[in-house]
Amino acid sequence: MIYSFVRPIAAYALKIFFRKIYFTNRDRIPEGKPLILAINHPTAFIEPCILACFLPIKLYFLVRGDLFKKPLFRKILNVLHMVPIFRRQEGLDQLKKNDETFDFCYEALKDHKTVVILPEGRTIQEKRLRPIRKGLARIAFGTYEKYGDIDLHIVPIGVNFTEADKFRSVAMFDVGEPIRLKDYYDQYQENPQRTIRNLTTVVKEGLENQIVNIPNPADDALAEDLFTLFRNDHPEKTLPIISEDRQPLEGEMNIADHVSQMSEEEKSDWSEKIKQYFSKLKYNGVEDQALQNAEINNWKNVLFLVFGFVPYFLGYWFNYPIFGYAKHVSKTKVKQLEFKAPVALAVGLGLSILLVLFLVSVGIYLWGWWSILALILLFYMGRFSLVYLEFWEKYNEAKAVRNLDKTTLEDLKNERKSLTEMTRKIASTSV
Repeated sequence: MIYSFVRPIAAYALKIFFRKIYFTNRDRIPEGKPLILAINHPTAFIEPCILACFLPIKLYFLVRGDLFKKPLFRKILNVLHMVPIFRRQEGLDQLKKNDETFDFCYEALKDHKTVVILPEGRTIQEKRLRPIRKGLARIAFGTYEKYGDIDLHIVPIGVNFTEADKFRSVAMFDVGEPIRLKDYYDQYQENPQRTIRNLTTVVKEGLENQIVNIPNPADDALAEDLFTLFRNDHPEKTLPIISEDRQPLEGEMNIADHVSQMSEEEKSDWSEKIKQYFSKLKYNGVEDQALQNAEINNWKNVLFLVFGFVPYFLGYWFNYPIFGYAKHVSKTKVKQLEFKAPVALAVGLGLSILLVLFLVSVGIYLWGWWSILALILLFYMGRFSLVYLEFWEKYNEAKAVRNLDKTTLEDLKNERKSLTEMTRKIASTSV
């Protein structure tokens, strides 16, 4: 009941937290089958939230056992379909508790439920896949050993964020081809341990095919600069917020692959060119995306800014106590980078739920059912205020470009053109 109540509120919060969520190939998920969803883990818990909100099935999540230490947290996590999985670093005595978790998974899969597993076993905010642990394969084959052939499928889902620690960034989820456990039964009978290793490798390859993967950390800076040029060259549409367009992900995957294949000389050459270009932008006080979007500075958009100010003002200040406090907690109380954005989201979501419950109960008592309509309107004005602020920022950036002298503007545009031609070429061609 609580899972169903929280889900639509969380979905609304996610549509505010992210500027865009691309969720592609969802039709690959088999219907009516027992499923294990295998996902990579760049943030603390945002990716499970997105799965729960935007997949039409109930999910059960295996999460870190140390989160269940406090009784109150344990009750909350349990009603939200969270199941503890304990790691070696939490103590050998805790590992014994995993037997209960494995039994829960076997029963859930026998009943054709869906279990979400994070097979990397830990969260690090980086664009590469970490070693995959064998626990997922062991749970899959443990279900087979206990209940026989139940046509279990493992579905790899790649999780990608443009900037995982930033508010109003972009999330890109992509569902891979399902892996049918039946295909490994004969191998498992002959050599269980080798088959577990083989299946783990197949899951790893399935995830790598759905993520932006930069194997060498030394390539991160160059890849991110190319991502920035690519994104600014392909600005996303405001609506729909949830999109099934895979092109943005494919472009960034191709860029990451090409950077990995470049020679050291090529990397150095391109890094220097991009560094010089961005230095010139900074010197002239302009942004890259504004160079091709200067037409935003026109009278129609001025009218939008003028007439949109009142709903922006109301929406901003009504919602400010929520996102202002969430930002404060994330900034001052959270040290680990991977937890900053998730904690901000969790605090904002929790406050939103409490505010909805309070205003609905008090509002209905004082003003009747019209109060619910007013509450919905105020929340949507809050979302509008974010769009308004982003538009205002772009408008001012475009204004700065139009204030450049003609020679400087042409030089910057020509320099950008040479860089984006390269970016477009590699973004549209896989290695």
